Amino acid sequence: MKTGVCTTDFEKQPLRTADKLFERIRALGFECVQFAFSSVTEADFTPTGQLELPGEISAHTLSAVARASERYALPIGVINATFNMAHPDPAVREEGLRRLAVHLDAAKALGCPILSLCTGSRNPDHLWRPSPENGTPEAWDAMFSTVRRAVELAERAGVTLAVESEASNVIDTPEKARRLMDGIGSDRLKMILDAANLFHIGEAKPENARRTLDEAFAAYGDDIAAAHGKDILPGEGISFCGTGRGIVDFAYMARLLDEHGYAGDMYLHGIYDEDDMPRAIEAWERASGAFTK
Repeated sequence: MKTGVCTTDFEKQPLRTADKLFERIRALGFECVQFAFSSVTEADFTPTGQLELPGEISAHTLSAVARASERYALPIGVINATFNMAHPDPAVREEGLRRLAVHLDAAKALGCPILSLCTGSRNPDHLWRPSPENGTPEAWDAMFSTVRRAVELAERAGVTLAVESEASNVIDTPEKARRLMDGIGSDRLKMILDAANLFHIGEAKPENARRTLDEAFAAYGDDIAAAHGKDILPGEGISFCGTGRGIVDFAYMARLLDEHGYAGDMYLHGIYDEDDMPRAIEAWERASGAFTK
């Protein structure tokens, strides 16, 4: 298991060219990446609250990313393709699907096997913000229909799609994630395990850390395509933090991943401070021990 990073953790710094970004990631000690095109200047794209994937990806951008990945020996294991799959406006969902097709072609060109998705929210302004309508049949139906069409595209492209349970989204529990996968019924739909995203308001307490992971692995432990190393601070709210600074039991998480035959890598996430990244790598690799290699 290699230790990687989500390139979105670098976006709060001035954007870099693909070469400069991958050079910096390798210098920090990472071994692979989950890549977002918004992280590099060549793509000339800023995410919106509805669509976090560019509408077009030029051959120049693809070439620059491919060269940087090869030059710095940083394979791209996952590419971000997130858009609001439950948005109340069907036009937003349609545009997301159009852009997803562009990203499926990009994934094939870059040799990347997985695209990450967001099941979305009925919040019209932002895909990562909650809505009181997220639990309604209308929200489920919109999300499910969009995911089904996305999976049909992925099956034709031979690329896997991965979603995650997120407290602010329509899929906000492992049980709903299982229901989604069973309803779609395709091997091209898998899960991202992000332990920090499993906690709801009022649940981020150390005594809940292992139980929360147990529930997720019971629901989809054999269907995890990628794992994130984001952490969460203890408290009544939801406040994410860098790996090893919160309550996530990463040693227990690594053990469960190993027991379920996880063959992917770990992508640290939620750090944002580049000076703190070497510490985060050490925290993960110390916690995971023998399972990191």
